[in-house]
Amino acid sequence: MTPLDTAAPDLDRLLSPRSIAMVGASNNLNSIGGLVFANLKRSFSGPLYPIHPKDSEVQGYLAYNCLQDMPQTVDLVVIAVASHAVEGVMEQAVAKGVGGIVLLSSGFAEAGAEGIALQQRIADKARAAGIRVIGPNCIGYLSIGGGVMANFALTPDEPLPPGGGVALVSQSGGFGSYLTTKGLLTGLHLGWFVSTGNELDVNIAQVLRYLVERPEVRVLLAFSETLRDPEIFIEAARRAHTLDKPMVVLKAGRSEAAAKAAMSHTASVVGAADVFDAICRQYGVIVAGSMEEMLDLGMIFQDGRRVGGNRLAIMTSSGGAGVLLADEAGMNGLAVPTFPEDEQDKMLLVLHRPFFGNVANPIDTTAAARPEAIGALLNVLASSDSVDMITTVTWARAIGAAKDLATYYQRTSKPMAVLSTDLVEPLKQAGVPTYTDPQRVAKSLAALYRHSVRKPLNEPGWQYEPTRAARARRHLQLPPGEYVLMEAQGKRLFAEYAIPLTREEWVHDLDEAVAAAERIGGKVVLKVMSYQLPHKSDVGAIRLGLQGEPEVREAYLSMLAEVRQRAPHATLDGVLVQQMVPARMELTCGLQRDPLFGPMVAIGLGGVLVEQLAQTALLRPPFDLDMARAALGQLLQGRLIQGRRGLSEHEQEQVATIMVGVGNLALELDEVEEVDVNPIRVANGLAFAADALVVLAGRSSTMEHQ
Repeated sequence: MTPLDTAAPDLDRLLSPRSIAMVGASNNLNSIGGLVFANLKRSFSGPLYPIHPKDSEVQGYLAYNCLQDMPQTVDLVVIAVASHAVEGVMEQAVAKGVGGIVLLSSGFAEAGAEGIALQQRIADKARAAGIRVIGPNCIGYLSIGGGVMANFALTPDEPLPPGGGVALVSQSGGFGSYLTTKGLLTGLHLGWFVSTGNELDVNIAQVLRYLVERPEVRVLLAFSETLRDPEIFIEAARRAHTLDKPMVVLKAGRSEAAAKAAMSHTASVVGAADVFDAICRQYGVIVAGSMEEMLDLGMIFQDGRRVGGNRLAIMTSSGGAGVLLADEAGMNGLAVPTFPEDEQDKMLLVLHRPFFGNVANPIDTTAAARPEAIGALLNVLASSDSVDMITTVTWARAIGAAKDLATYYQRTSKPMAVLSTDLVEPLKQAGVPTYTDPQRVAKSLAALYRHSVRKPLNEPGWQYEPTRAARARRHLQLPPGEYVLMEAQGKRLFAEYAIPLTREEWVHDLDEAVAAAERIGGKVVLKVMSYQLPHKSDVGAIRLGLQGEPEVREAYLSMLAEVRQRAPHATLDGVLVQQMVPARMELTCGLQRDPLFGPMVAIGLGGVLVEQLAQTALLRPPFDLDMARAALGQLLQGRLIQGRRGLSEHEQEQVATIMVGVGNLALELDEVEEVDVNPIRVANGLAFAADALVVLAGRSSTMEHQ
């Protein structure tokens, strides 16, 4: 394996075992122990040892009373016994030197305090011995290439999956079984399925990181309730992007109610959905909106076909279906170009005249077209330079047509998706992506196009700068009990990170204020500095648009008088005299620390619009100016950076500089918990941080921002 930042998890003995034992194996095929052992014996070609305290033989295999009685150690032990017996089995596994354990048993962290303590003891024993564990409270895994059916997602009377390039990882066992079954029924070529359960050791991120390096894996699907190893998840995403292996994630726990359900189900912590989506977008992971969409994407990606463009050929015997497919294609960013006349002539030749349909695109063959003409028409499309992808329509009862489509699909290298009234066996066996709704066809092909033309991940070469960090920390020295910097202190902190600021001076009497306003020139703003007044406008601690000595003097005196009356508790520490810059547009940039993914920088509309529109884009540092500008392009469907009223090139650069500065600050100063730059005032090719709210760790509750 080729690591990116750290090596992929060492899970070979667990997930690619050469020998297996099962504790709890049974002759009763109606029990989990009997079912799982029957699955194991029908697929595994290496040494297989059932462990049973009484029976001398299990399903035709010589049985052993306990793990110590086995003639040799094994790579993998599958455990399906009551939870109270697991600790003893774990001790035997440690003594025997096994490599990995699939712990199917339930009754652990999901069952309350006693189960939590038991799970922790088992985790401690496994960690001390270097044994990797999947589970507990899971349904195991399957690896078709490795011949391992250590699961009860499928029953022994069901045919073995044909195998293929799709790997599915699910924290939930029951729903993972549902996904596996539904995926196989729809034609998904599933080579791997792994259920991780409570994740006392091995988690979804680690499994993805391992599987992404497997040469047989082409696409990774994951159903996640939480992520316990965000850095490894990001490494897996980077590797997937580099190796051109699409990673598709369906995330549960987006609502508060769902988060509570996830807590009770897997004893997990569920991260914020918007942060998770932003992480996926930043590192090239596709977020599926539904189970159906995740499986649909698995279908379109599983054979590894790629495209250079978004041009779609639509062929159908129904004009209405063609129009509907064209509508969906356009709404999903695909083009349906009109074929050139010479290609239309080729189509008309194979369809034979008189022909009463249409070959411009969508192609309406009408119901009168003969099967051989349809085949010849498909061959014309396969060789056409005018389209990149093909979709067509069939009926489930037309088995002959389905066989012809399957043969054609295997001959052409162009991606194809079929719209059918139902799933058809010949198309499933050939791996032809088949859907029962035009929207699913278009969304899947559009996702294939976007993945095919994706850009390389930007890997900014950020390095910690200890000298800068030491200078910056001088601005964080606050009196005991204070956790929020005054604006003037925050601006000095920003200056260390090259964040563009308005001209300003921090003064402590009236004459200094007048002199500062004269040096700054033009209109100025006065702001009272006080640790007790983070929200200055609430108590009249701000005056705007002042020019000339009389205005500055009068405003200075009236402002201080108002503050003393409205906030007599506040200790005042001078006044900030600030350049008042024009604003064609106001933005906001902020920092929050997500409990799972760490620092996240947000950029959005600012000023009075921040609450009403609440549009933000999120980035996880480190990131560079290009990535920051790309995030700006996500706002308002791209309108923020386009058109006459959008941000100019230099304004984008300035805003991006603020974003990068906040990100670098977050990486170097762990004690900074929160930053709010609102507003960023933008006009005349320039952007300035006009305010600064910086909150240090230790504050009991986050402030409500204006």
